[in-house]
Amino acid sequence: MIRKIGVVAALAATAFVGSTSPASAQGCILIRQTSPMFGTTGTLDSEAGTWTVTMTGRHSVADEHYNGTTYQAQRKAQQTYVVNEQNSLTATIGYQMTPRVSLFVGVPFVEASWGIPSPFAGGPAARANENARGLGDITTLARVAIFNPATSGRSWNLTVGGGVKFPTGNNEATDVFPDIQGRNTQERYVDISVHPGDGGWGILMDLQGYKQIGRFVGFGSGTWLANPRDTGTLARSTPVTQTTTTSATGVNTVSDQFVFRTGVQYAITSNLSASIAYRAEGVPRYDLIGESHGFRRPGVEMYWEPGLTYMVGRHAVSFNLPVGYYFNRFPNPYTGNPGDSTFPEYVSIATYSFRFGKSARHNVPAATDQPNAPRTPEVIRPGEGD
Repeated sequence: MIRKIGVVAALAATAFVGSTSPASAQGCILIRQTSPMFGTTGTLDSEAGTWTVTMTGRHSVADEHYNGTTYQAQRKAQQTYVVNEQNSLTATIGYQMTPRVSLFVGVPFVEASWGIPSPFAGGPAARANENARGLGDITTLARVAIFNPATSGRSWNLTVGGGVKFPTGNNEATDVFPDIQGRNTQERYVDISVHPGDGGWGILMDLQGYKQIGRFVGFGSGTWLANPRDTGTLARSTPVTQTTTTSATGVNTVSDQFVFRTGVQYAITSNLSASIAYRAEGVPRYDLIGESHGFRRPGVEMYWEPGLTYMVGRHAVSFNLPVGYYFNRFPNPYTGNPGDSTFPEYVSIATYSFRFGKSARHNVPAATDQPNAPRTPEVIRPGEGD
């Protein structure tokens, strides 16, 4: 029994949100938690006809500035730092079509804010927040196990997945706030990281695997969201009355996103397991498919991610706390300058999963962490960074 629980829990830990989002809350860079469903549920002995409903909440606050890998301590000293808060709730429905084939649909709801002192000299009291909330980008995903998971004595497996991200989230969100000098308050487009959607159809590519040794299970996973669309909405702070721009970065990009994760899970009891994982999520400088014009803040954040999963009957609950240790804002695609971005020091993820259907009472559900769904970085305008 403990052997089965260990593998089931590891499969859960292997899943992303990472949507997920991807990868969804981030301050300046990382996965849009509104976009890709970087994670799903899964079990070792899933039988055809079973369903899983998963609710995943994610929270983060990003206010630590980096230029490349260099920490920008002066932003805190001068109190000119950006505060980007991200909250998301993603509902995922999974269906085990055959022992090897599983299907998923992820529906995220996002609430986010981005704020900077306007004017700079005003400090935190002058921070002008811009907010947006609403339905994010819905994702669909199919996963196929290379080998039959029900094969007797099997201690390892690989799954290959692919899917589509639909542009259901609003990528033209607006709010009323002043310009960088603290004047001319009017309705403007919010920062790229605050929009509930990115405005493009996306292609999800997913690979997961595990290997069991006693009560330990090693796992690894990688998800890439390819966004072929080039550009979308006009960039942050542009008045809604303005319809065009002559600036190369005056319009937002529709960027790719990625999440990679590997670690080990240990079955403490038949119901409780613990894990530790390495996690990396971010935005590349250039897209895998299509052009890469417009404004983006490419970069990567790496985490150490402890987690706990508790399972009983058809229910499962998990808690993950990725803690960042490496922050790197990649050079600007146009100028080559290092740029400036804020990163969250940690991300809080909580998941509840319920399994039902044909053989639900005989199968233990697996909770999952799924970012995300998926955010792009916070704003850097002249005088704030590149």
